[in-house]
Amino acid sequence: MITRGGSDGVSISGMDPYLESNEHWPSFHHLLADEIMAQLNRLLSEKYYADLEVRTILEEVGITTTSVVYPDAAVLEITSQLSPPATTAPTLTAPIQRVAIPAGQTKLRSVHVYVAESKELVTLIEILSPVNKRGHGLGRYRQKREQILHTTVHLVELDLLREGQRPGWELANPPLDTDYVCLVNRASYGDDRISEIWPVALNEPLPDLPVPLLPPDPDIILYLNEAVKNIYDRAAYARRIDYQQPLPPPKLRPSLQGWWEKFRLENK
Repeated sequence: MITRGGSDGVSISGMDPYLESNEHWPSFHHLLADEIMAQLNRLLSEKYYADLEVRTILEEVGITTTSVVYPDAAVLEITSQLSPPATTAPTLTAPIQRVAIPAGQTKLRSVHVYVAESKELVTLIEILSPVNKRGHGLGRYRQKREQILHTTVHLVELDLLREGQRPGWELANPPLDTDYVCLVNRASYGDDRISEIWPVALNEPLPDLPVPLLPPDPDIILYLNEAVKNIYDRAAYARRIDYQQPLPPPKLRPSLQGWWEKFRLENK
């Protein structure tokens, strides 16, 4: 929720939809992961620690496949998809074929909570990016998600993007009429895993979320709204964003049109 105030003219109370733009999302995603890691490490006991995992998504220009690589790599070997020229002359095939056009790279960051002594992964916090919610990236993330849900690792998902398809099937049956979704799925030693779901409207503050640990240790609390506000102030987004520009897609839900028009009038 964008509100007026502060030395830069705008302050943030909730999620700022302008941060969903292609211009601002990469830095926001990076900063949010760092902020969550730092916040959790202040709250965790000495038994645990939080760390970042960074993986690079290569989206080939003119090729529809999306590949995840560890570590960062800029060259992906592929099989040529071009048809050979029509000719009766013999065709010579090179032993190696590689993409000559530079790949577009998207760095995805997640926060992991480990047991300090054993390095056991206890909780995975995923901050969804556009690539996780469309095309091949959506399918790959759903596979990863399914694998996690068959382990004893807790999963926390932060979907702070209005555009794209939400990966979790439990969010589609029935679909949620909301802008953002935060989800906590606790590890289960039985057959069922239950997702605890926080739907968040654009004009509402982001929720405080439980971060599960190993039993019998109690949850710690992720203060998500505080994390976003700290990033917004630290990165000076108020002076970088032109709030007179149209919102990034998608279109607002009809129930928010009146709120948005009032905001625009108050901030001309």
